Amino acid sequence: MFEITEEQEALLRLPDPSTFFPKLTREIRQEYPQQTGHLDERALMDEVVRSHDHAACSLRITHLPVLVRWVKADVAWARGLRAVPAADMWMRTAKNPNLAAADLLSNLAGH
Repeated sequence: MFEITEEQEALLRLPDPSTFFPKLTREIRQEYPQQTGHLDERALMDEVVRSHDHAACSLRITHLPVLVRWVKADVAWARGLRAVPAADMWMRTAKNPNLAAADLLSNLAGH
C-alpha cells in the first residue's frame, strides 16, 4: 500500500500552481504597486514561483493563508525574506513551520 507523510499530504492539498500563481501575482501587483513596479509581469511571476517553492518545499509552510502572506512579504514588503539566514534557520528548525512563519510575519509587520 502506498503511504504518504502528513507533510506530503499538506503539500498535495495546496492549490494548483497553474491557476494559483497568476492570481497571486495579480494580487501582489494590485496590493503593492510601488514595491513591484520595477518588475515586469514575467519577472514578478518568477519571483512568486521561487518564493512559493522555497516556502512550501524548503520551509514546509503549507497553511495557505500563511503561505500567501509569506510570498507577499518575500516578494513585496519584506523583499528577500527567504535569503535572510536567521529567518531561514528559525523556520527550518521550527516544530510547526506554519506557526513559526505566522509569528515571524506578524513581528515583521509590526515594525
